[in-house]
Amino acid sequence: MELDSVNFYSSDIPRSVAFYTDVLGLALDYRQGDDYAAFLFTNGVRLGVKRAVEEREIPGAQTLIISSHDANGDYAAAQEKELKVHHPLSDDPWGLWFSVLDPDGNLIEYLQRK
Repeated sequence: MELDSVNFYSSDIPRSVAFYTDVLGLALDYRQGDDYAAFLFTNGVRLGVKRAVEEREIPGAQTLIISSHDANGDYAAAQEKELKVHHPLSDDPWGLWFSVLDPDGNLIEYLQRK
């Protein structure tokens, strides 16, 4: 079994597209106007961002964990880009990690496993 994709919900697709491409550097794989966009990670997994329209689709309630090979460097880059840091860089038994928020408040955690 392999992960194919994950969906986040957003209140503003153009803002999300700008964030995930221009700020995080993901490749835009597909866009359906202001309703949906998909971004591609280097390992082929997709992050879909859908405009919230149903009651269960709550922007800011999702979490994504990104595997990092250099959490210190990624954290420095996040600070340089003035991303909204949710949790500062921490060194815990399972790894070095930190988290930021996307424009809708969805949590993006960077994790460098030990």
